[in-house]
Amino acid sequence: MRLLVDGEYSIEDEISIPGEGISPLVFCAGWLLEIIDIGSGEYSFLRDGEKVRTGSDRIGAYYPPFTVIQTYVRSLKGRVTGVGSIKMLDGLPSKPVVFETNFAEEFTSAYQAVDVISSATNIQSIELNTNPSLLSIRAKRLIDDNYLIYPSIARIASKLKVSHEHMSRQFKRDYKMSPSKYLHQLRYADATYKLSLGEEIVDVSYDVGYNDLSRFYKQFRKSAKMSPATCRSILLSREIKANIKKRQDGRRLAN
Repeated sequence: MRLLVDGEYSIEDEISIPGEGISPLVFCAGWLLEIIDIGSGEYSFLRDGEKVRTGSDRIGAYYPPFTVIQTYVRSLKGRVTGVGSIKMLDGLPSKPVVFETNFAEEFTSAYQAVDVISSATNIQSIELNTNPSLLSIRAKRLIDDNYLIYPSIARIASKLKVSHEHMSRQFKRDYKMSPSKYLHQLRYADATYKLSLGEEIVDVSYDVGYNDLSRFYKQFRKSAKMSPATCRSILLSREIKANIKKRQDGRRLAN
């Protein structure tokens, strides 16, 4: 990941995912545009239980804030580039979409996303569920608005005047995960982003709503299958690592 300006960032990486499987993905407060070059295997999305594909080996996928999607992967090898930001831009879709694109340049600005999508072809929705229940929509919106303060799922259900069990069953039916899991995935996504910026682990834990550092470690390991420190080390760009080293050297000199 490479930082640009004003909360913008770009990504570039090789993809190698063996085997076959379906995986839910949750995006937090920022948006992301990916360009995926498929070398071999399959990468598609599930919408209302059906696969969505463009038929091209180069696809673009746009994910707005607080998006839930499902991907299908089979023996995938390829490359991904992308750009994202915590700031919304005019011209970006309100729903997640996949499309065909000829864009093959380096991302240097988040504004390129608008141009890429405006010139895209074969644009298709990749909403996990195109017709979720009103109850799930309202529950999700309350979680989205309050995930940093660790909202009580039972309290949300009470506010919506339904039982915790009924709301959880309906939410899982609509979004393929429980409200509690969705809340944890939001916080995990936010934490991963903050770690990639080089923020201190204890600060990240507090910022995403965990007052107990050991609980943050436990929940993060559960989602990432690695510690926050390992994740941070993997995601940090050379530029950010160099800045962190400068800060650490400065502290040593000051002491």
